Amino acid sequence: RCDEVELFQESIFSAAKFCTRSTDDVQGAMECLSTMHQPYGLMRRILNEAAETKVPVFKWCLWEVIEKCTGDYSCSRCPLYEACRGRARRAGGYLRIDDCIAQMRRSSRQGFETEMLCLRPSAEHAVFRDFDPAVHVRPVAYDPALPLYRAIDFGFVNPFVCLWIQVDSQGRVRVIDEYVQSRRTIAAHAEIIKQRTPGGEEKVAATFCDPAGRQRNDQTGDSPMGVLRTCGIPVRSKAGRIEFGLEKIRQKLCAGDGVSRLRIAPRCTKLIEAMQCYHYPDQAAGDRAEMPVKDGVYDHPIDALRYFFANTQKSGKVRQRRS
Repeated sequence: RCDEVELFQESIFSAAKFCTRSTDDVQGAMECLSTMHQPYGLMRRILNEAAETKVPVFKWCLWEVIEKCTGDYSCSRCPLYEACRGRARRAGGYLRIDDCIAQMRRSSRQGFETEMLCLRPSAEHAVFRDFDPAVHVRPVAYDPALPLYRAIDFGFVNPFVCLWIQVDSQGRVRVIDEYVQSRRTIAAHAEIIKQRTPGGEEKVAATFCDPAGRQRNDQTGDSPMGVLRTCGIPVRSKAGRIEFGLEKIRQKLCAGDGVSRLRIAPRCTKLIEAMQCYHYPDQAAGDRAEMPVKDGVYDHPIDALRYFFANTQKSGKVRQRRS
């Protein structure tokens, strides 16, 4: 049994996986317990793996363990009422109400919601704190009346990413589909991208990519951008500061008027996860602390989205550049 897994060092947790032993009467098993402190931490990966391997997951919070409220507290004057809404009157746990109130008062609201109510992980180091799946994830389908863009981030061991994006007349960005795959050639990716593009290549207004895609391979002499062009996918790129692209994404998530102008289709599961998990270093790292962590997983979908914003103007029109 591993308690507070979120605080484990990766090497220790990996070693613990080999410690179980069965007997004639007992089946060896492993239990992992923890609050999900961070959206990008070890517990997130464990839950993702559990969903894939059908491992049972049990979730509980304060209301499963708090003692029954017998009326000693008036709901109208109880500090817990905003979160409780009378649920403690139906409880039957062991945790004293006085202790819960004391814990709430000596913690931040965000900390209490994370640790005790288990509502959401802490967004302390998240790059996109305003991202909320309940707000930004909506069914959005391809609209043949709108321009269609693609944004690509190259990868081989790390994932190759392509996003399909449209912008409506009110400047709302709609991510309608994603393709995320590792260990395939650029030519293989190109064929899949063309097959998945709604309306065919003639409907694509522009395809944007990582400027590093101009670099040629020492053995083949080809560049990723060159291979895409050979495969019938003309691409454009524009160098830009990472902070600029991230700020453009934040503006669409929640503008100064409080309105969101970014919608992501539910089928874009990797981008949605990346929007939640893309983060800054937990510890101060000099100048690097101002830059998000490049973990080889969450940074790639975000990079593809950045290239879209780096290559389009505020109006959504394409800025023409040749490479």
